[in-house]
Amino acid sequence: MKLFQYDHCPFCVRADMVAKYKQVNFESIYLLNDDADSCIERVGNKMVPILEIDGQSMGESLDIAHKLDELGSADQVIVEGGDSDRFTQPLMSVNRAIFSLLFPRNVQIGLPEFETQSAIDFYRVNKEAMIECSFEQALDNTAEHQALVEQVLNDLPKLIKPSDRGGQLSWDDVMIFPMLRNLTVIKDLQMPTHVVDYINEVAKLTNVELYTDRAI
Repeated sequence: MKLFQYDHCPFCVRADMVAKYKQVNFESIYLLNDDADSCIERVGNKMVPILEIDGQSMGESLDIAHKLDELGSADQVIVEGGDSDRFTQPLMSVNRAIFSLLFPRNVQIGLPEFETQSAIDFYRVNKEAMIECSFEQALDNTAEHQALVEQVLNDLPKLIKPSDRGGQLSWDDVMIFPMLRNLTVIKDLQMPTHVVDYINEVAKLTNVELYTDRAI
């Protein structure tokens, strides 16, 4: 079983965290960001994550996550969710600020999908078009973008940690954690204590590495 992904991709993190929590035996393969062929030959589009089982491939992060849930240990239960929108929607409302903070940092922290200059260049062209400015301009405006994101974080409802439900992962975590995990690449971003505690607990439970030690 192979899981093709990018380290920085929140959709990939959904699949990765479920696979690890459910103790699925799989090989993680990090594609270069400009490697479209490996995706197209498997699922017809440049997209990740991709789960490959016995030569058959499937895309769509939540479909993959549910498949991994079925394949994994029955002892590791994922609790039903249904409340994630209260947390993800406020974050999505400041997507441009978040992307302006994340995109120029992602290529600087040694991620496997950016091991070549061509992969970095490909990402840069596409993401600068999304944020409508250069990476250098985005970094210059860090304080402005950071203030918007910090306000949203401060206004988030209190997050329910795995320890609040007997140490179990929930499907809400699968939606919420990847977005918050990416924010750990931003050095000195101020987060409420309940958000920090939540991120740390879910990261430990799912064995997903944070970016805290290499934040920029």
